[in-house]
Amino acid sequence: MSEHHVDREYKNNVFCDLFSEKSNALSLYNALNHTDYQNAEELEIVTLSDVIFMQQKNDVSIMFQNELTLWEHQSTLNYNMPLRGLIYFAHNIDGILKSKGITLYGKKLVKIPSPDYYVLYNGTEEAPDKQDLKLSDSFMTPKEGYEWTAHMLNINAGHNQELLDTCPALKGYALLVQYTREYQANGSELKEAVEQAIDRCIQENHLKSYLLKKKAEVSLMLLTEFNQEAFARVIRNEGVEEGIEIGEDRVNQLHSYLISDKRFDDLTRATKDKQYQAQLYKEYGL
Repeated sequence: MSEHHVDREYKNNVFCDLFSEKSNALSLYNALNHTDYQNAEELEIVTLSDVIFMQQKNDVSIMFQNELTLWEHQSTLNYNMPLRGLIYFAHNIDGILKSKGITLYGKKLVKIPSPDYYVLYNGTEEAPDKQDLKLSDSFMTPKEGYEWTAHMLNINAGHNQELLDTCPALKGYALLVQYTREYQANGSELKEAVEQAIDRCIQENHLKSYLLKKKAEVSLMLLTEFNQEAFARVIRNEGVEEGIEIGEDRVNQLHSYLISDKRFDDLTRATKDKQYQAQLYKEYGL
């Protein structure tokens, strides 16, 4: 598959970073589908990386068993996920077909992988273990025969424990976020809370080798994620809806570029210094 459409190294948050590793991706696939596949090399990471798609890409996409499975992590409840997932799937399929030189203008039926779409939620609002969000709920006029489903799973403490126990990487990620929030609630500054959460996960043998290898990078990614989450929460609490998603996408894109370019000091400074952030927006053409 052409690297123009796929970037096996592209990572912009801890969830994406973790599950862009084939062994972790296979573990999550097995946990979600109640299967026991063993050969991770049969799985392909096909997450889109083109800049043109940066604001319309899901966290992780995999090709496996003739299925195109999309996973999205969410820290806020969003009932537009079916529509977003449909857009993600269309972009991924378009990239796959183009990479293989396949067009849709011939008479022969083009076969495509079956879709599956999961949203893994670990925000602070209450949510059930599982919700199947339907695209048809968005239709202005009811229409039979057209559907797209986002399976939203709550991965917070006390929810879907069997799933978490079956996939150690997902459990470790959920605990990393949970512990960070707990330390913050107990009075720690965000940076200190992140460091404490990472150390605790290592001590408890959750994601131990991953965190020991990438501690500094994970710390910065978590700082970025929590700062973005706090920004969105403040804006929403103030009742300002217009332009929220555009602003979030712009921040996410900048942070993704900085992490990709390993400009970790600039990333840390940008989360605190708005003038410097504006300078970086200009530098990256955002």
